[in-house]
Amino acid sequence: MSHPHVEHPVPLRRNATRQSASIPARLVAEGAFHLLPIYGLLTLSDLAREGITNSGSYTFADHLYRSEAVGRLVVGRWLDAALMRMPAGRAFRRRYIRARDAMHAAVCAWPAAAPVRVLTVPCGIPRDVVEMAAMIERDDPARRIHYVGMDIDPQALRAARAFVAGSALPTAEFHCGDALRREHYPSGRFHVASSTGLGEFLDDADLETLCRSVFDVLEPGGTFFISATARDRGSDLLLRMIELETHYRSQRELEAIVKRLPWRRLTFVVDATGLQSYATLMK
Repeated sequence: MSHPHVEHPVPLRRNATRQSASIPARLVAEGAFHLLPIYGLLTLSDLAREGITNSGSYTFADHLYRSEAVGRLVVGRWLDAALMRMPAGRAFRRRYIRARDAMHAAVCAWPAAAPVRVLTVPCGIPRDVVEMAAMIERDDPARRIHYVGMDIDPQALRAARAFVAGSALPTAEFHCGDALRREHYPSGRFHVASSTGLGEFLDDADLETLCRSVFDVLEPGGTFFISATARDRGSDLLLRMIELETHYRSQRELEAIVKRLPWRRLTFVVDATGLQSYATLMK
């Protein structure tokens, strides 16, 4: 298995949204004393603490995907489980399953004679790709996949490389770059691409830039899977308290942005909770 790692020389920006050095100090300054006990409880949950520390990094997302309650003391584990049981948490987990299945279908639509090149940006911990590769190894072992994971965070790339080791992926590369800069993308064209979790950090103009960059690196007939998150009142209150700024979009708002590009086919699905919208786009 090949796992080359490419560092990009251009300084990269992070997707972190937290501004305050101390969230409790900010709450005191704002007179929001009633939120201090809630904040204290949240720090017992590994999921919430990750969101507080890193504005919801790749480990925050994978924690929800794993759906494993982890925290300090019994109270922390209970709170972790409660957060994941919220409608937004359940919808978030189904997002990676939907991405996995969409990539699986897109890969299998290509002829099996040549490797199918798959890109995820940002890759984070590519649980969806590893599970997709296992499904293909089980059902169609003659089919080959060449996977490239791109992320702005070198630490995420190291975690991704470790995660795919020993998996069903025959080849995997990891590339450090900014998804909003076309020149940062790896060379070559891709048959399948997926982006989940980044759009929530982007305004409409930047989300269009992301889609344009992915459109450009896709082969004609290639498929792009992308998602959007709608507002859930309960989870939004918690996210705003810990300064995890989210750009919420409905299916219609996501559709308006992706339709600015000449996709040949567009399919949209809304999660049963109404909190996640999925778009499968064919170039």
